Amino acid sequence: MSLEKPAIKIAGAAVLAALSVIMQLLPPLFLTPWFMRIDFVAIPWILCWIFFGFEASILSLLISVPIVGGLGPFAGGWVGAIMKSVASIWMFVVPAFFAWKMGGIKRFLESKWLYVAVGVLAITIRGVVTVLFNFYFALPVFFGMTSEGIIGMFSSPTYLSFFGHSLGLIGLGAFVAEIAFWNTVQGAIDVYASLIIGLIVLRRIPELAKK
Repeated sequence: MSLEKPAIKIAGAAVLAALSVIMQLLPPLFLTPWFMRIDFVAIPWILCWIFFGFEASILSLLISVPIVGGLGPFAGGWVGAIMKSVASIWMFVVPAFFAWKMGGIKRFLESKWLYVAVGVLAITIRGVVTVLFNFYFALPVFFGMTSEGIIGMFSSPTYLSFFGHSLGLIGLGAFVAEIAFWNTVQGAIDVYASLIIGLIVLRRIPELAKK
């Protein structure tokens, strides 16, 4: 059975979407003071790209992210769903672009150091995007905060800003450092854990590498 058939790709996207939902139901590895989860939710979407291609990965995200946004005490509702999508999509969009330029996912994955470098680029883009979206969308909508309120929160000595305050930063600097730091942690988990899992699966199921 060809893995190029649309039905196979749709089925793969659906299965990995379900796995993403299961990951959402697990306790987060860490929860920031503004309720960003450090978790494994995005890994199935990236694996879907590795196994079934870019279109399937987008479909997998679209299937699962509305459910992901509504499950668990720290899901964040529709705001959380949007933020998870906006943050995570770069983790496979950027590698997918380089894979397309190289003529295929398999050839791209064979160059592991290139994947590592592209992962750094994807994480950097994620950091910039999430800083902007948190400042102008997520925190104002979810918490009803103004720009001044956000800066004031990260200036408060009672507010836990693990990374920003460790660098002696306050206010806007602490906000940028904190958002960028935790999204770098999450992005690294997403990109590099997916690579390790993907390569293991591809070795055990060679048919997935023939698409």
